[in-house]
Amino acid sequence: MQYGYADKKHEEFPPMVIVSIVNICNLKCQHCFWPKLASMEGYRGNMMSWEHWKKVIDEMSYHTYSVLNLGTDGEPLMHTDFIKMLRYAKSQNIFPINMTTNGILLKGQILETIINEELIDTINVSLDAFTTNTFVKIRGGKGSTFSKIKENVINAYKLKTRYKKKIKIMVNIIDQPLARSELKDFQDYWNGKVDLVITRKYYTATAETGGTGPDITGDQDFQKTDRWPCTLFWRRITITDDGGIQYCIDDWLHKSRLGHLDQNSIKDIWTSKTYNKLREYHLKGQQHKNPYCADCTEWQGMTWDFDYFVAMEKMIGKQLL
Repeated sequence: MQYGYADKKHEEFPPMVIVSIVNICNLKCQHCFWPKLASMEGYRGNMMSWEHWKKVIDEMSYHTYSVLNLGTDGEPLMHTDFIKMLRYAKSQNIFPINMTTNGILLKGQILETIINEELIDTINVSLDAFTTNTFVKIRGGKGSTFSKIKENVINAYKLKTRYKKKIKIMVNIIDQPLARSELKDFQDYWNGKVDLVITRKYYTATAETGGTGPDITGDQDFQKTDRWPCTLFWRRITITDDGGIQYCIDDWLHKSRLGHLDQNSIKDIWTSKTYNKLREYHLKGQQHKNPYCADCTEWQGMTWDFDYFVAMEKMIGKQLL
């Protein structure tokens, strides 16, 4: 396996920019750190400022191969300027744009606008259950919420089909103990109702610690294997709701932060000596030299030959790496 950049142009700018436009959510999923974060002393719910959003989009507009991915630390549809933000991104020819959502707010006028104006190219709805009982246990919502989300997803698919829009809709479920017996039923039910159905790896450390780490809960199903370099260092960078720039998507407490949009461009950080040193550690099998990476097990869920880029390529019919 050849590790490193998939294309020489990626040396200059990441092929995917993951942006958390909010750090607030309307569910309390058991596999997510957000409920713990929200209960911590000093937590402050936040929405990304227009200035930070514009800086991200303006820089990305010069690197047309880069994917904009909305998700991670909260529910993006809760941002009060969501439509305005996406309209600006589209005005700057950002493509493709992916959003990961829990689907609760994917309805009404906001859905109509997203579909009619094609503000998003791929919508990934996290359901994590086939039955109502399992949804309530995993996602912390009511049974009626699950029914409404399913209606929202099916309606979104019908709407984009009726209007002949290119937007793609996918749903995903995490292969975790509470849902493991429902994976096949989930796949069978959603096949034909959406464009793609995904089963995702389960990470337990992040939900407990707010960062990567060893398998402290005993629920992960990773096999012992020789460690390979983490794909994130060559494929993605993360922008937090307050404008921070960090290398780890699973870092809720921002210990992997290397800069800030107020002082740095994304390119500044991506091409920095510090970032390259961290990449060198991974290539040489010296991950232990970076304390944040030292005990991580989640690299096993991000293989070099199959990751989220593959799912998006299936959806939009365009090679992204």
